[in-house]
Amino acid sequence: MDKKPCNSQDAEVRKGPWTMEEDLILINYIANHGEGVWNSLAKAAGLKRTGKSCRLRWLNYLRPDVRRGNITPEEQLLIMELHAKWGNRWSKIAKHLPGRTDNEIKNYWRTRIQKHIKQADQNFQVGVDAMEMMNHQASTSQVSGSTADNTMETCYSPPSYHHQINHVVEAFHQGPNTNTTTLHLHDSNVNDNYWSMEDLWSMQLLNGD
Repeated sequence: MDKKPCNSQDAEVRKGPWTMEEDLILINYIANHGEGVWNSLAKAAGLKRTGKSCRLRWLNYLRPDVRRGNITPEEQLLIMELHAKWGNRWSKIAKHLPGRTDNEIKNYWRTRIQKHIKQADQNFQVGVDAMEMMNHQASTSQVSGSTADNTMETCYSPPSYHHQINHVVEAFHQGPNTNTTTLHLHDSNVNDNYWSMEDLWSMQLLNGD
């Protein structure tokens, strides 16, 4: 099957960036004839561009009411609200932002808003992980402290010297004749200390009793 020869006009269609001369041709033609079928407009204007290229150039760049750059906080908030409602329906969103194009809104969303949302999600997750780690450490510390307290209460019993004190009092009442008696002041959990009656009487004399 023989291939159809390429149309010379199709072969001359330009691609790539628009020149200033092409922009002026398109602006002047639409100013005099208005918008129409874009494929026919491109041919009638003498532009070697496709109808789609002329439409996008006009709507996104050359329209008199096009607002480019400097999206305000109010516009950003509206974009976020409408995107949450409609998703990536950029043309529908653009209708609610006068002068803004769907292409500009889409680019702004992907390069600015979406990036910040992802960063905020990451920061939030880091904060959640940190809080969980702190709570875990606090719980572990509480359990360890409680276990240590219970161990101290169970294992430690303070020594009692009441019976040794009673023996000392009796020795004082008996007098110095008991100097041969050795009193044992000790506890089963500590080293033995031996006090003789001579030591006790010496202490009594020093105290002036």
